[in-house]
This record gives sequence, C-alpha cells and structure tokens, in this order.
Amino acid sequence: MPDDFLMRPLDTPPAYAAVVERIRRAVALGVLLPGDRLPAERALAEELGVSRVTVREALRVLQGEGLLVTRRGSGGTTVSPTLTSWEAKGEWDRKIAEVFELRLAVETMAARLAAERVTPRDIEHLEECQRALASSNDVHAFRRADSEFHMTVARISGNDMLCNVVEDVRAAVSSRLDQYDFKVIHESSIRGHAGVIDAIAKGKPKAAAAAMEAHIQEARAEVMAVLSEAGVERSAGSEAPSAS
Repeated sequence: MPDDFLMRPLDTPPAYAAVVERIRRAVALGVLLPGDRLPAERALAEELGVSRVTVREALRVLQGEGLLVTRRGSGGTTVSPTLTSWEAKGEWDRKIAEVFELRLAVETMAARLAAERVTPRDIEHLEECQRALASSNDVHAFRRADSEFHMTVARISGNDMLCNVVEDVRAAVSSRLDQYDFKVIHESSIRGHAGVIDAIAKGKPKAAAAAMEAHIQEARAEVMAVLSEAGVERSAGSEAPSAS
C-alpha cells in the first residue's frame, strides 16, 4: 500500500458535527417530521453517548440553519414547520441523476436478495409500509412511508452494506424534493411498491429486481420531468421584465 495513503491526515469532525448529521438524516428520511419534538438534551446526550454541551452545540447549528426551532419554557426543540424550504448546506451537491443511477444498481440487488431471504413477518412489515404510503396525505408522511419501504427491502436483503448505501442515497435528496409537487409520484409509488412486494412475497428474485427497476425508472422519469419544468419556470421568472 502506498505510503501516501497510510500517512494521509485523518479528517475527524468534531463530535457535535456527528450529532448534526444524525438529526439531519432523521429529517431527510422522514423519521422526524415538521413539528415533531426532539428528546430533551439529557436524553439525547445519554442515547448518543456524547456530552450535553455537544448536543447543545449541534442544536444551535441546526437552529441557525432553520431546521430546528426552540421555544422557551416547556415548548422544547421541534422540527421547523417550514421544513419544505430547508436545505442543509453542502447536502445537495450530488446530482439527482447520479443518485437514481446508484439506486438502480443497489436497490434492484436488495430486492433480489430480499425475495430469497424474506420471512412471513417481513411480508407483514412491507404490507404495513404500503398501507402507510396509501394513507399518507402530505409530502412528509409520504416521505416517511416511502423511506420505510425502501429501507425495509434493504434490511430484508440481509446485507448491511446495501442497507447503508440505500440510507445514504435517500438521505441525500429526499427532503429537497419536498419543494415540488409530487402527487403523481405518490400514485406511481403505490403501484410500484405493490409490484415489488408481490414478487418478494412469492420468492421470485428476478421478478423482484425487475419490479424494483421498473419502479425506480418510472420515479426517475417523473422526478426529472418535474425538476425540468420547475427550472423552466424559474428561468422564465428571472427573465421577466421588472415593473417600472
């Protein structure tokens, strides 16, 4: 192994940055929704294995970004109700097109393995995810149910590395997409997830992979179309003559 690899300086972020990333990810995956209250500082510190000072600094950073709101008295710290306008600094430098390419690679394999390793309890969980998705009535509930479905398929695969990659990919773009009208994606996701669940429940690996690929391809086409339309609208707005 070359010496320059071994001796390269370590980039070790401060402890509060790890807490910031954990909370950001919880929001991006829909684990925390707008208005949700965070545990008290003491509880967070104990569960995360850090000091209360570290937790306090992390909360201060996230409050500065507008992700969290803290009220004096008994209000505690909650996720901002204006979450759809929040974007974590540095979180969106990856291209959405590349994210979908990665999803096609890893989530089709996750579905294939899930069909080989699924249990009756796993099928029940997938069906619970489907019911939650169908009943979701706002973008945040949709994101939570959608993330839970895809993370469940990854967990059923039994491959921890696949689970980590699926989580990373979803955390990278999910909350940014909440700015746009994705009602059509809600409808197509219900159909797409149903096909994946059916193939996994029947223990058909090839069919499960194909169903997941079809679902992601459809989602990609819809997302890119919405983003393209939004870009055109922004350009038209910026080029419009100002009122005199």
